[in-house]
Amino acid sequence: MANEESGFKLQRARLPGLGEKNIFGLYSGPIADTTTRSWDFNNRFMPRRRSERKAWLYLGVFSRDFYAGLAIVDAGYIASAFSYVYIPAEKLFIEDKLTMPLGFKSEFDATLSDSWRLGRYEILPTAEKFVVNIRGKYDLSATFKRKGNGLSTIAPSSADRPFHFTYKEMELACEGEFIYNGKRQKFAGDFGSLDYTKGYPPRRTEWNWLSMIGKTESGKSLAVNLVDKFNEGIENALWLDGVPHALGAAHFHYIRPAEKSIWRIITRDNVFEARFRPFGARGENINIGVMRSKFVQPYGTFDGVLQLGGTSEKFSGYGVTEDHLALW
Repeated sequence: MANEESGFKLQRARLPGLGEKNIFGLYSGPIADTTTRSWDFNNRFMPRRRSERKAWLYLGVFSRDFYAGLAIVDAGYIASAFSYVYIPAEKLFIEDKLTMPLGFKSEFDATLSDSWRLGRYEILPTAEKFVVNIRGKYDLSATFKRKGNGLSTIAPSSADRPFHFTYKEMELACEGEFIYNGKRQKFAGDFGSLDYTKGYPPRRTEWNWLSMIGKTESGKSLAVNLVDKFNEGIENALWLDGVPHALGAAHFHYIRPAEKSIWRIITRDNVFEARFRPFGARGENINIGVMRSKFVQPYGTFDGVLQLGGTSEKFSGYGVTEDHLALW
């Protein structure tokens, strides 16, 4: 599945026990079939569907004037949804969330073509777009148009769990409206991001994550997705004027509390180096005994240097980082 035009450095290795056609690596476009039923119910005493499989659909909006993050999560024993909005000019931050035990039925297979609905949240995917509707502390409606330049990752998990999968697509054309306390704010632009994830992460999972949308000093569009401590860094990539490029391992340097620290993020191949300055953060701790999750997602601004194709160029952008630890 190599894509020579994109210049991918695909990492290839056979996915143990899952057949010749399944290999770890980074791929252009979505994986056609991400159903997992054959793994979810292969143990009648403790089906992986509830005990191990995790899936979520996350959409972000990162711009100078408007930030938003929203997700619906199927974590097996529980389901959750959250959203937040930050308006820099007003220093307004507001969030909404819900948690429901066994919120999704056993037969929910959590693919990118399924409708995701939980309480007052819905994300409705089609081949061309995602439609979002939230009715909570505020109303948030949006449409994210897909560009078709996303990247899929199949990564190893742990010795007793088969694999982990994620699909990232950046710079989606998004438009929508936020309504709160009689205030309306519309937003539109190529600053939407998508994270669709599904698989069987290790029982103890830790990661740092970066999702950024911006521009270089010469005006080229730039989007970046990086992760450390998870998925072996296979998913690391940037999009320059819409063209994807694989990146090396990433390192995140910061001091907790994460939302009070200036972050420094670099890739081992020396292509990407950035500073991240948070405005604030959205965080959550979940503890239901068999499952615990603690994360904080700061939102803010980036600046740094990109060295690609023998040239060096400064850039700036908007987005989020994340500090996450889960036992699930």
